[in-house]
Amino acid sequence: VQFLASGDLCAMVAVFGRPGFALVATSGAALVLQCFAGSSLRGGQQRGQPSEDPLKILFVGNSLIFGPSAFNTTEQNNLPRFFKLVAESLNHSVHQQEDTIGGCNVFVHRPSINPLGLNCSDTAYADCLSSGLKDCNYEQCWAVNNTNVDLSDGCSVNPGILYGVQDAPCPQRLMKQDFGAWDVVVLQDNSILPSVVGALNQMLAPSVSEYSRVLRQSGAHQTHRFGEPIVAMFMTWSYYDGGHRKCPGTDIPACFPNGTLDGFTDCETSDAWSESIATHPCQAYSLARGYAEMLEYGAKVLVPNGLAWEAARGSEPIPQQCKAAIDAEFPGPGPLENLSLPLKLENETLAQWRGAKAQDLF
Repeated sequence: VQFLASGDLCAMVAVFGRPGFALVATSGAALVLQCFAGSSLRGGQQRGQPSEDPLKILFVGNSLIFGPSAFNTTEQNNLPRFFKLVAESLNHSVHQQEDTIGGCNVFVHRPSINPLGLNCSDTAYADCLSSGLKDCNYEQCWAVNNTNVDLSDGCSVNPGILYGVQDAPCPQRLMKQDFGAWDVVVLQDNSILPSVVGALNQMLAPSVSEYSRVLRQSGAHQTHRFGEPIVAMFMTWSYYDGGHRKCPGTDIPACFPNGTLDGFTDCETSDAWSESIATHPCQAYSLARGYAEMLEYGAKVLVPNGLAWEAARGSEPIPQQCKAAIDAEFPGPGPLENLSLPLKLENETLAQWRGAKAQDLF
């Protein structure tokens, strides 16, 4: 694996791999690690040398953090654990935690709506599920209690937010800081939202700004590995063959308190949004532009997983028409301006997921 690390953007120029190796989570974890251990943010520490203090990193996201399925299996990977595995195999000590809710977005994880010490119902979530969602208490926050988060952890979510056994919902972990002040907080959003510019501006951008502000203020008098706490954006990837939907849709209403993603587009009367994600190169570029824009809102690092996936799939050209339409949604060329996209492998024989072979990744 070979990377190009340049200031605020950690961009992958050559990629993994071999199949059968828990591909998605391992390569994603390696890419996150490289953005810190191999970039200008590392300060004086050299790759492979032990650090005096462990890296303290929090992952915030959904099933693209705690999953997806391992290559050719039905098991779930877990990117935070793979990150720790890869880092410690390179002699980097790590303390990691996660705050994950499947199908949700960063907006509902924000510290301003999930403070510590709330008086939440211990039984509301279980009662709601047992009633088939017919008898639910939406007046009080729901305490979290599942296989990954114990009731004694003091974690809670807003009423109506549903989670499964794979999730680890705990927005309060940002401020609990069990290991001390966080060095890095990785943010990953809903798989569609960053391609909807209205939602990007009204949901993701203010969330990134809030995380950045709270991290700076809460850790102002503490020592950080990189001199300051870092917000890193975990860019996600396109669907196998693009969006193929007229409107974005919304799976979990409680995750979208500002209204459905459809309401941020004119998809009922126009095909502009659907055409912007109609193919996987278009959708990948749309997501990349959205995530990269967060560098203007307090994020310091962009982890370009989506661009890496396109390289692994053979670097198919981005149609000029959809690229121009996507670019027109933004006020300027943005942080990706000086990158030649799609990224290409130095050795193109390593692009092992061209064409239909890419189905193995999904």
